[in-house]
Amino acid sequence: MRWMTRLPAWLFALVTISGMVGCSSLQIWPYLPSSTQTERSFQDNILIQGRFSVAYEQNNRPQSVQGRFQWQQHDQRIDIDLMSPLGQTMAKLAITPNSATIQQSGKEIKVADNVAELTEQTLGWSLPVAGMRDWLQGFNRSTSNQRQLARPNENDQFDADGWHIHYVSWQQNSVSVYPKRIDLTRTSSQLHQLSLRIIIDQWEPQ
Repeated sequence: MRWMTRLPAWLFALVTISGMVGCSSLQIWPYLPSSTQTERSFQDNILIQGRFSVAYEQNNRPQSVQGRFQWQQHDQRIDIDLMSPLGQTMAKLAITPNSATIQQSGKEIKVADNVAELTEQTLGWSLPVAGMRDWLQGFNRSTSNQRQLARPNENDQFDADGWHIHYVSWQQNSVSVYPKRIDLTRTSSQLHQLSLRIIIDQWEPQ
């Protein structure tokens, strides 16, 4: 894929680390002092923007992708834009409870029932949109499938849907406390270990 950036492992690590370090007016912690641990409400309508990096293996060769993303959520519909570090569109996804579509530059729109399978077939790596609906907002699911808060130093690491989710750091603005960096990993027979790192730069309930 022309937009996909393939780097040697050592260079990928360097790019990932340097790309994830940026200036911010927000307060950021690997954990939150007790005075900042306010309750969070799940937002059905929200705009989230940030950066991502993916490392995986395909045909016994290491692959990597870095870029920016925009997550626009309105009730049950989610629109995701994946962009290169320079802002060029990699892919546009639209997800509803009944279908998922993906559009890439110069290619036909593809439709499927399962967005994780669709992204794996088209992008080469799986994007767990169903889980990310909760995870991006700092929530997980209980054994009874009830939405619950992920709290620093309590349940900021958990397994769900075949993924291991780790909230590495948190941030706080004038309204809410929410995740800053989320690391997701999974292992599959096709992709071996897949690592997805997400950095949230903008958080706007609509």
